[in-house]
Amino acid sequence: MSRRFILAAVGLCVALMVSVIGTGCGPTTKVSELEKMSPPRRLLAIEAAGPETEGFPAVLAALLKDRSPVIRAQAAQTLATWAATGEARLVVPALNHRDPLVRGIAQAAYIEHSAYGLAPLVTGRNIIEVPVAILDALAEMDDRHGRVDLKAVLHGRTSALREAMETEPETAVLAADLLARVGDAGARRHLIRLVETAEGPVRHKAIRACVRGDMSLGLTLLPLAFKGDVESRRAVMRAMVVSPDPRLRALPIKALRDGDAAVRRNAIRALGNLGSAAPIDALAAKLKGPDAEKADALRALGAIGKPAADVLRNYLRTSSDPDPLHVTGLLALAPNANRDDIAWVAPRLKSKSKYVRAAAAAVLGRIGHPSAQAALVTALKDRDPLARAAVAKALGQIGTIYAAKQLVPLLKDPSLLVASMAAWGLGASRYADAVDALKEVAMSRVSRKAAPSRVGDMYGRPDLAATEALGRIGGTKAVAVLRDSLKSRSWLTRATAAEALGQAGDKSPEVMADLDKLLKDRTNLVRAQALLSLKTLGRTFGLGAFQTE
Repeated sequence: MSRRFILAAVGLCVALMVSVIGTGCGPTTKVSELEKMSPPRRLLAIEAAGPETEGFPAVLAALLKDRSPVIRAQAAQTLATWAATGEARLVVPALNHRDPLVRGIAQAAYIEHSAYGLAPLVTGRNIIEVPVAILDALAEMDDRHGRVDLKAVLHGRTSALREAMETEPETAVLAADLLARVGDAGARRHLIRLVETAEGPVRHKAIRACVRGDMSLGLTLLPLAFKGDVESRRAVMRAMVVSPDPRLRALPIKALRDGDAAVRRNAIRALGNLGSAAPIDALAAKLKGPDAEKADALRALGAIGKPAADVLRNYLRTSSDPDPLHVTGLLALAPNANRDDIAWVAPRLKSKSKYVRAAAAAVLGRIGHPSAQAALVTALKDRDPLARAAVAKALGQIGTIYAAKQLVPLLKDPSLLVASMAAWGLGASRYADAVDALKEVAMSRVSRKAAPSRVGDMYGRPDLAATEALGRIGGTKAVAVLRDSLKSRSWLTRATAAEALGQAGDKSPEVMADLDKLLKDRTNLVRAQALLSLKTLGRTFGLGAFQTE
């Protein structure tokens, strides 16, 4: 599905605009120690220790059954936070919970911490990341997996949460964290007091709560909190990665010199997320540090964009660092590379490292200028499928008729990865002469791989990539293939074809009727995508259109 098809080198890059948060935790907390704690203290201990906590999924899943809605919701929040940056399946118990507060908190926390801003959706036995619009569509259709109106749910429990805020500090901070999501002034004041007076996990939890986007208290509290112990400083920097504030840039600049590695690394990530407000010279200085911090600095410079592009160019052209760092640097530069970079990037298509070759192709593809075409066509002979797939994608980004013609034979490449990227490239080129070849792939090269973890992640799925490409190309022949694909036994194929029909722009009664039928599909993702495509094609739905008697 095109809007979420990842545009970096195949399988190589991480999100550059939003960095992954490093926990930098201390010694692993054992389950036997957690079992001796009260549920509130157990939650705070797990959250403080991070995903390294031994057996944490089982402990948090058990807390989802607690009698207290505060404990259940906070367990869901921790599961979702870690699932968003690790193993998505962790959040399934929370998303399937009967309590809408638990489901809503899980959705909100996952979206807040997702590198791509995606939401989690349980589809049958699968967990898949989807655009938030999919959850909104399901909510409109009154599906239990749709997006929960968290404010409405929390407002209904305001009294109970306020009572919990008057108990011991461990429970109070958990309740205040939840109530602050609806802008409760009392909850905000309570969190401020805890940052000022509390110690240990209670204080660290209050710090994190105060800088969420719905709180906006970081300007007041983070400078105060950063003067505390190492765990407080870690909490401050983790918070600034998620909620960067240019007015507080002095804090991560100071943290670059911190004695704790986790504080330093998250300071680099936080500065990268500040964009143009970030101090480029301070980050450039980190390119002379340890490799781990150097990689963070390269990604941060890439996130800053054009102002930092020359620093990346200079590093890549002069550094003798190992290949993995050059791959990171190339991917960081790619969004802001220009035609002048072709001369020194193209020779890297002949690097001994397949990862460097693939990253170089990614840069040339993002530049998208025909003068890189000859070098890329030659590189299609690369023996490694990863590099060959990256080259195929780059040719699709260049988008000339000549480049598109080179991609058609690759639809039969023995590597599913290469065939997928060739199909995507033909769609990106909108090469109408490829419709017949794409039809063959869409109908015959069905992968037996498990469902992808992310909507639009079509690596190794040539059937889905070809279906998506037909939607981008459009026209009578392509639409006919897509309508046939709506009858597929594969829910992924039906969902992809439904979105592709919206992209194709065909508003004929036949297409609209086909999409109408999908509104009753057995799979929630298919129903949601059909609704979104109908709206794209001009259909309107009144309030209560999906309510049943």
